[in-house]
Amino acid sequence: MQSTVTMSAKPKLPPVAAVRVISKIRDVFSSLTRKMVPPPVVLIEMLSGFWISQSLSVVAKFGVADHMSETQATSAKVLAEKTGANADALYRLMRALSTVDIFREERVGEFRLTPIGAALKTDHPQSMRYFSIYQGQLNWVNWGALGHCVQTGTNAIEHLHGMKSFEYISGDKERADIFDRGMVNVSAMELDPVLAVYDFSPFKTIADIGGGYGAVLCAILAITPGVKGILYDLPQTADGARQHFEAAGLGARVEVSSGSFFDGVPAGADAYLMKHIIHDWSDEESIRIMANIRQHIPMNGKLLLIEHVVPPPGVVHFSKFLDLEMLVATTGRERTEDEYRALMAKAGFRLNRIVPTIGLASVIEASPV
Repeated sequence: MQSTVTMSAKPKLPPVAAVRVISKIRDVFSSLTRKMVPPPVVLIEMLSGFWISQSLSVVAKFGVADHMSETQATSAKVLAEKTGANADALYRLMRALSTVDIFREERVGEFRLTPIGAALKTDHPQSMRYFSIYQGQLNWVNWGALGHCVQTGTNAIEHLHGMKSFEYISGDKERADIFDRGMVNVSAMELDPVLAVYDFSPFKTIADIGGGYGAVLCAILAITPGVKGILYDLPQTADGARQHFEAAGLGARVEVSSGSFFDGVPAGADAYLMKHIIHDWSDEESIRIMANIRQHIPMNGKLLLIEHVVPPPGVVHFSKFLDLEMLVATTGRERTEDEYRALMAKAGFRLNRIVPTIGLASVIEASPV
């Protein structure tokens, strides 16, 4: 498991406003490009998009990028020998991915990594390898049942596997490990933008509820030496978190405890943090989780959610497709600012502010009432 503690100070990133302007310009150009191409061609490109995602997942599963470099080309034949793949099939796969800038084919059959492809390496500081495996190996079949989800309003995992989403994921060690490592990948990608805009130093103890292996809490504690942490997750995940904190040299500053946040949460923190937790659950379930936090949080404490906030109609944002992922895989949904405000009020909190980042997620800050 890769360490997520790579800094001792807040990351320096471009201003949020500047990045948002650039994103809007990109969206405008994307829209113009689609309008300039015949509609059937646009639809063919969209409909074949899953070819790319599945190709990425397979390359990640075989660990191809781990045996490659950005500076020197390697032959597909050599890579096939190192990864146990068929040489011809691997070459065809890599050739296809070279058209979307994952690899660069220097000569016939010889490839080097691009900066994008390098993020598929296991040891890349912002690796997306395990998230890619998760998408193609576990999540692939779920999206095949999107029609059922739209027809019934229920998720695909319960329909396909007869059990709740997280029961299914945690019910198999390999599945759970791929999922947890995939979520570590996503956390690493979103951490710098969050750390750059939100100051965690005023808190004495931060409790990360449902914090997985501790990627978020590790990064926060690394840049706030005076702060202590509590990591709370299911028993099988908490065991991995303990090893993670010890390896990062933070074991003495973190208390790791295990259980279900539906039954309760640990006391003793003045900030309760949840990253991409509330979006996994229905309104009723989300209120129950936050109400359990409300029982322990001091009146001067803060509830901090790191979530996507759905923007108004007409605004392009990743959250509008991520909401479909929630429909397919969970009982949850992505929410607007007004929906978060109403949800928090029912759990005994007042939404104070939403702090945007240059990434896709925002920090939603609330106080107990």
